[in-house]
Amino acid sequence: MTEISSVDPFSLNRQGVVQTDKEAGAVLGQEDFLKLLTAQLTNQDPMSPMDNAEFLSQMAQFSTVDGIERVNSGIEGLANTMSQSQVQTAASLLGKSVLVDGNVARPGSDGGIHGMANLESAASEVLVSYNDATTGGVLYTQVLGAQSPGQVAFDWDNVPEDIVANHGQVRITVVADTEAGTVSVPTSVYAQVKSAIGGPSSTNITLQLEDYGALDTLEVTAFR
Repeated sequence: MTEISSVDPFSLNRQGVVQTDKEAGAVLGQEDFLKLLTAQLTNQDPMSPMDNAEFLSQMAQFSTVDGIERVNSGIEGLANTMSQSQVQTAASLLGKSVLVDGNVARPGSDGGIHGMANLESAASEVLVSYNDATTGGVLYTQVLGAQSPGQVAFDWDNVPEDIVANHGQVRITVVADTEAGTVSVPTSVYAQVKSAIGGPSSTNITLQLEDYGALDTLEVTAFR
């Protein structure tokens, strides 16, 4: 009896099938694998059939390759979805204001100036001063009273008309009376989004903020 050697689908793939498929512009898929495996089982030497371990090994190899392809496809789809979501988010923020670390603000679309004081500890009193960013002159002050640690909102709603009309810069200073004494408090203010840089092929969309420059959309924590 003429001995018929067993056929390894992966060997065929490496030695011949891939070359033929490449010439035809095709890729070895699950259906092709199953055909090769069927041919291997049909033409194996009946006196020396394929070992179960070898059979399972080949199945495991294909499952691994197929699984990797599915994972890659899923990741690609997720990346595309994230990219589209980022573009939509950036577009929706154009003309709005986002919260950014800083102490220079301008009147928003509502004519007011808004921001947050970031208290590290409790305070018996918090004082907010609004100063002309050019001359340093005091424009307005607020006493917020006792506050707990964390973010404390401040708002100046009645900004003078000339500042609103000129979209003027206002510098904000916050001090707090704490157990450690009077301390300066870091602030965050709302800055207008002027433009967005990025595209459909990028998940990294950068906002250009008035007075503050670039800010990644992933860093946006609040907007108005």
